Amino acid sequence: MRKKYIVIAFAGAVLLSSCDSQKPEFEAIDNRNKVIQCTVSGNPILIKVKQGSLDTELQFAEKKFNANLLEVKDFYQIIMRFDPTIGQLKINRAATELTQVMGNQENIGVCTTVLQP
Repeated sequence: MRKKYIVIAFAGAVLLSSCDSQKPEFEAIDNRNKVIQCTVSGNPILIKVKQGSLDTELQFAEKKFNANLLEVKDFYQIIMRFDPTIGQLKINRAATELTQVMGNQENIGVCTTVLQP
């Protein structure tokens, strides 16, 4: 009876450890030159990424900023000089969603990526 529980526990551990391998794999955001176009709360945001660099140029409405992308577990935090009209920004690893945090409110917008030569 005890062997049965050990076998079940071992099988469960193997099954749970294989769950992480089912996560989708994404290329690094800086694998190619690209422009990521997002819209959050009706405001267009452009993020220009150069291959091999996490230094970016960000354009929000009429403002341009130099920013850095900090890779976190499942997203990139956009590090830049604080602007109260923008708040904090982060983009998911697939570069399909941009999250804007202003005060206690989160706004999520959609993004598209245009590859550059």
